[in-house]
Amino acid sequence: MTTGDDLLLLAMVPGRRRLRIRDEDRLRFALRASELADLGLAGRIAVGPRRIEVLDPRPVEDRRLSNVLRALGAAAPAPGLADWLRRTPRSLTVEYLSRLQDQKAVRVRRWRDYSGRTRHDLLSVDLPRRQELLARLDRVIRSGPARSPADRDLTLAVLVQAARLAPAACPGLRGITGRRRLAALAAVHGLAPATGRAGPVADGELAEALISGADVLTRRLLGELGDLYADVTTGGHGLGHGLDPGSWSEGGGGGSGHHGGGHAD
Repeated sequence: MTTGDDLLLLAMVPGRRRLRIRDEDRLRFALRASELADLGLAGRIAVGPRRIEVLDPRPVEDRRLSNVLRALGAAAPAPGLADWLRRTPRSLTVEYLSRLQDQKAVRVRRWRDYSGRTRHDLLSVDLPRRQELLARLDRVIRSGPARSPADRDLTLAVLVQAARLAPAACPGLRGITGRRRLAALAAVHGLAPATGRAGPVADGELAEALISGADVLTRRLLGELGDLYADVTTGGHGLGHGLDPGSWSEGGGGGSGHHGGGHAD
């Protein structure tokens, strides 16, 4: 699973009558940021003052991330961080929902309304898998600032805070302490998705570029999300009512068999 998969799974909370996804409009931008974080952690990209630089175009293990990496490398001119985040497709949450369905982590019913638009109802979620994810997040929160900035779970924790998913991860009165710790952790670390030390790098200059690029990403990614969220009016509608799947963006799974509508899964 990628950080984006984990983020969406954490965003799924029980509503009054059904499962729902919390803060979908904020979530899609956090999903886009998580892809950069994962690619940074893998040593594939660095973020400079003006553009995202592909340092290693070789595919990574996850097909979607490989497609995102390819899109970044093919973009001319190379995109800046703010521009890349602001061009997040509205379909992104639906794409990740399809990924979780392929992984058997959720069950989704797809249907078409009177206008022909595809709607999505969440029928169930893999609760043991989500609980294990919550346990990982809790360990990060309890460890505090001592956590290594290279830790993928720390990246996840800070993105949870940025996307306002803390109430989903630490719900109710019992979660007050966890929510406070999560906010404090995000304030200390900003966003720390990568160190550039994911694997051996023979060239010293390249290693330095990876590390400095990760430092820029650490300082800037959460800040760009904050600026973007300030400009976006969020709706608060449920997934079945407010999300337009639209066209599949770059990095879509492609050929998964779950992208169609008009049937129940």
